[in-house]
Amino acid sequence: MIFRNIFKNYRFTSKLIITYLLLTVIPMAIIGYVSYWQYNRSIENQVGKYIPRILSQTNDNIDRKLDELQNLSELIYNSNEVVSILRKKTSQSQSRSLQDKFAVEGYLSRTYLSGNYSDVLGVFIYSNNRIFQKANLAYSAFDPNSLPVGQELNFRGKVSIILPLDAGLQFEGAVPYLLIVKPIKDSDNQKTLGTMYIAVTMKFIENVLSELANEDSATLWIMDMKGKIIYHTDSERIGGIYDDARLFPVTDGSFKKMSSSKSELFSVSRSASTSWTLAYRIPMEKLTAQTDRLRSLMITAFVLFVAVTGVISVLLAWNFTRPLIQLRRLMVDVQRGNFQVDMQIRSRDDEIGMLAHRFNAMVKEIRALIQENYQIEIKQKEAQLYALQFQINPHFMYNTLETISMAVEQGERETAVEMVSLLGRMMRFSLSNKRRTIPISEELQHVEDFLQIQKYRFEDALEYAIHSSIESENYGTLKFILQPIVENSIKYGLEHRQKVYIELEIDEVRDENGKSVSIRFSIRDNGVGMDADRLQQVRHMLSDSQFMQRDSGVGLLNVHSRIAMEYGESYGLSIDSEKEKGTVTVLEIPVLPMEDEK
Repeated sequence: MIFRNIFKNYRFTSKLIITYLLLTVIPMAIIGYVSYWQYNRSIENQVGKYIPRILSQTNDNIDRKLDELQNLSELIYNSNEVVSILRKKTSQSQSRSLQDKFAVEGYLSRTYLSGNYSDVLGVFIYSNNRIFQKANLAYSAFDPNSLPVGQELNFRGKVSIILPLDAGLQFEGAVPYLLIVKPIKDSDNQKTLGTMYIAVTMKFIENVLSELANEDSATLWIMDMKGKIIYHTDSERIGGIYDDARLFPVTDGSFKKMSSSKSELFSVSRSASTSWTLAYRIPMEKLTAQTDRLRSLMITAFVLFVAVTGVISVLLAWNFTRPLIQLRRLMVDVQRGNFQVDMQIRSRDDEIGMLAHRFNAMVKEIRALIQENYQIEIKQKEAQLYALQFQINPHFMYNTLETISMAVEQGERETAVEMVSLLGRMMRFSLSNKRRTIPISEELQHVEDFLQIQKYRFEDALEYAIHSSIESENYGTLKFILQPIVENSIKYGLEHRQKVYIELEIDEVRDENGKSVSIRFSIRDNGVGMDADRLQQVRHMLSDSQFMQRDSGVGLLNVHSRIAMEYGESYGLSIDSEKEKGTVTVLEIPVLPMEDEK
């Protein structure tokens, strides 16, 4: 409210400059911010959709590699000698046992460690309390009974994968590996001959993930259903537990999460084969690095735009307000009675040019009326001239232009154009002085235009309604008989009321035979009304012929005298009012079909 009051006191040029800047700078700032935000979101969405697809493909590659490694256990069935040895019981001579051990381990070495399978670190077989083992690297003692499945040795034909910490087996150099465990079945009777353990290095996982892990700030890891880390770009975390895994909102997709006071993008994909989850994490600031550079560029462009827009707004404001200032000065001259004025018109196509043209035409017409009608039918013509001047009162025009300027300041272009159109139509009506009688519809249109302009000016403080039960275009009336009364209601009503309601009703008065004898205009308002003494005084003025013969400055008397002079004293104006309850003004004129006037 304080800002609004201060803003109202600014010069019109300053208001236009501020308004223009607000209507350009603020939208551009909003558009720039929304564009940057939308672009940022677009990148996040694209990355959020792209990475899970890559992770899913990577999971498929890992699954295929695991399937290949798991199928290595089937090579044991290629050697009948080895199968025969595994069928033997342990109760045999030591020399024979050593020969069997040499034969089996030799086959393991030739088949799995000869170079065709570079991912294999070692192969172990546990059968009938015998251990056959062969490895490329030195390792700690292999104890199958320390494994979670070593005691039961019953996998129902399924392959199990065990992590180093669970296997109790460590290779030289702490090489990370996976232990693939599968039971060996006798093809003849499907009895379990033993269990095969194949230790494979995790380099195949590193190779598959190499393209995803090339970003320094990105982190990649694989974990099982319990959150145990199978692989991590930070090898020290392998075998640990990722506690936040259970809090992930999705198993396949992307989401944002605050971590260590910064926002990070997480993308995950779960393998349908192993139920392992492949996770990818990268700080959001790395994803939006390009958008940050774009933001700096946009800010620079915005500052330049504001500077250029400021210069343009000053030039436009000065160019727009200069003719309004000139028109206001000329209106002051007209208000003082100087009708020898003329406004230079730079353009007839815009609203200001149209208004200036109408103003010049109005002043010119007034001068012509004063010149031509001064000595002709003095009372009637002076009343008409007063009515004309009353309608184009410079105060009314000044207030209307102020209202139009406020609408322009507030960016209400449609309102400003509508008011200019209404004012132009009122001027055309005022200047169309060729007919003494006009259709009632034109008089109603004129008073409605006046009320609508006042409605734009006073907003919610003024309400009005017009009801007509006749075909107003078919009947005639004098000009300017309604506006003075309506203007009186607005003027005195708003002096004492916060809100004024005006109702105009037009109907026919019929005699006892149903014949239309007159047309009645009833104007009601909710103003303060008049007490009995003031009402009696006004009624006396209306009925006194001495008042009617004077060039009275009172709008009501002027209207009443014009009607009485034109149609006879049986027609005219009557008033009924009650203090604090409003006033009802009734105008009555004879029925004048318009075809009689043609």
